Amino acid sequence: MVKTVHIVMQGKGGAGKSLTSSMLVQYLRYADHTVQAIDLDPTTPTLSAIKGLKAVPIPIMDGDDINPRLFDHLMTRIFESEGDTHTVIDTGTSSFIATCSYLAENNAFELLQGFDVRVFIHCPICGGAALDDTFNSLLAILDHFPGVPVVVWLNEFFGPVASAGRTFEDSKLYQENAGRIAAVMCHPKVQPGTFGEDIRAMMGAKLTFEEAMQSSDFNVMSRQRLKIYWTKAIERLDSATFLETAPQEAAE
Repeated sequence: MVKTVHIVMQGKGGAGKSLTSSMLVQYLRYADHTVQAIDLDPTTPTLSAIKGLKAVPIPIMDGDDINPRLFDHLMTRIFESEGDTHTVIDTGTSSFIATCSYLAENNAFELLQGFDVRVFIHCPICGGAALDDTFNSLLAILDHFPGVPVVVWLNEFFGPVASAGRTFEDSKLYQENAGRIAAVMCHPKVQPGTFGEDIRAMMGAKLTFEEAMQSSDFNVMSRQRLKIYWTKAIERLDSATFLETAPQEAAE
């Protein structure tokens, strides 16, 4: 019976952080895992706005600083959860630096790992104009948390996650940190004007995939595209080794 924490972090807005968080919650429930979802975003609490996810909002920011009591409440929820619970945490873009600093200064992840709680940081990175900013956030995560495995999510909605013709796996960042990266996941590549708009509408309507696929507010082709996207996401997560329940070894 192993507890697992999945914390989704990215300092660049619009990189797919909330979509990644919501997909993790939905998939884990689809796979019959015990899941608790927590939304730490103080400004745009997307995860808790999707009622079907039953995410608990914990606005841990007090101005520009972390509220220690609310952070303690977050940790208590993790420790008091059932033995095989997956806790999915969506963090705020605006509070990225403060959250990273507080977690590192308080050795929060080391504390969890010391009690045999598996911890994974999930970081979406995207192509296009935001490539450098999302890479920099990933570098900051790798620097702040050297003992925590990182799952990188490639989001090609704005273009390929590539620079100078080199893919992410060919990049210097990946080559220097391959031992730290638990997995490289890919959000299903979509056409922005069809699949992309359907997903945007689903998130805007604050619905899960299952809810949107059954909603009369989406036409038959939109529901079909969402079904295709969700089916592909399930297939990729089915083969994700970081979701296996073997004991976690700290990254070197």
